[in-house]
Amino acid sequence: MNRSVSVLGAGIVGISCALELQRRGFQVTLIDRRGPGEETSSGNAGILSYSNITPIADPALLPRLHRLLLNLDADFLMHYPHLLSLLPWLTRFLQRCRRRTFLVDGDAMSLLTRASIDMHRQWIEAAGLQPLLNSGGGLKLYRHRDTFARDRLERELLQQCGVRHTLLDPDEVWQLEPDLKRIFVQGVLIDESISIRNPEKLCKAYAQMFVDAGGQVQRAGISALRPAQDGWELTTDRGSESVEKLVVCMGAWTPEIIGQLGYANPLAIERGYHTVVSPAPGTGLSRPIFDVDAGYVMAPMEMGLRVTTGSNLTRREARPDPRQVARVMPRVREAIAIDQELLPEPWMGRRPTVPDTLPIIGPAPRHQNLWLAFAHSHMGLTMGPISGLLIANFIEGKPQPFSPEACRPARYL
Repeated sequence: MNRSVSVLGAGIVGISCALELQRRGFQVTLIDRRGPGEETSSGNAGILSYSNITPIADPALLPRLHRLLLNLDADFLMHYPHLLSLLPWLTRFLQRCRRRTFLVDGDAMSLLTRASIDMHRQWIEAAGLQPLLNSGGGLKLYRHRDTFARDRLERELLQQCGVRHTLLDPDEVWQLEPDLKRIFVQGVLIDESISIRNPEKLCKAYAQMFVDAGGQVQRAGISALRPAQDGWELTTDRGSESVEKLVVCMGAWTPEIIGQLGYANPLAIERGYHTVVSPAPGTGLSRPIFDVDAGYVMAPMEMGLRVTTGSNLTRREARPDPRQVARVMPRVREAIAIDQELLPEPWMGRRPTVPDTLPIIGPAPRHQNLWLAFAHSHMGLTMGPISGLLIANFIEGKPQPFSPEACRPARYL
């Protein structure tokens, strides 16, 4: 077997694939137009949570579908000019909003998540990143009891998958986070979750481990690939080169590349935004919180408190739309005392999502020496390492730690 592989895309998934393949003895080149971790992977809430197993296609969405489509709720924003082209994706998504499907898909996500966080813990220690860790779990908070009741299927899924969680009354919430204002009536603590105070620094540290062990990082825009006699001809803005094995991990940009080979685009693009705020002097958070009714996540970072929004379903390259940030900031101030906003304008990223929320990981259905790892939705940071392990096993023909059938590319491609 030839031991040379090129990995396209240097987000957390591509970096993880490169690291794991290198560990197996492959000579790996990591290629991206930007530096490692500088695109979507840099702007998330930094949460590595065992509870990141909830499919987006939740039956609880159906009673409020009209509100979502009318852009009445803070956690979702539809770009109406994009609606017609999204109808096939939305149809498949709504067909999955069933209890049984939710629990089956969630169980598959749990296998990925648990294994990946265990790998993250090892890599974080190897990279010397323990000072960036928050290890006190994560809090899901509710302002209204009916919203808490709405999420009961999610808690059933956590129970089914053995995810440790503790139900909290208001006093217990404020014992954990005493600087929060007393507006929450119920909380759920995900006991074992961890979070990182700088996701971009995490990505770059993993990439540096790869480079220090002899890996190559090539900064180049990727424009085309086509089959060649002994592998692939890859075209970048630095010219053309022959490569023998390819792993494509380009997130929202993957369909643009593999579409040249006749593969359909399976993605909807959930754009997400964040801003950073400084809390009032003497206040802060010790762990991430998800304010369910207000539609934001707030996480302690090196640079302040990062406030991330819900989903903006739109075209990948549509103009930024900061309305969700504007909507949630008054709600943030209801929850904690804020000194000032630190970013001149919100950061924006693109989350590639398929209807079942599970990533696409495995060999390309109709081409040799081509493997795919993309469509990680909100869970790219969490699921990076296990994606690399599965891809490396596929390439080497080795047994997998569990069945990756739920992630097979052929289900959409």
